[in-house]
Amino acid sequence: MKNLDHLTIHSFRGLQEIDLQSLGQINLFVGVKNSGKSSVLEAISTYYRPLDPLA
Repeated sequence: MKNLDHLTIHSFRGLQEIDLQSLGQINLFVGVKNSGKSSVLEAISTYYRPLDPLA
């Protein structure tokens, strides 16, 4: 699996536009409830497994 070093998300779930740069091998997402942390992880999962309905 290829590591991401940059990620841009457009209109996914509650996220309108998010641009994450300088991603490393391990990344930590921190924020208050309903800030989109899980949506970012779901977007990454969808990117890597677009046809897997359980991902």
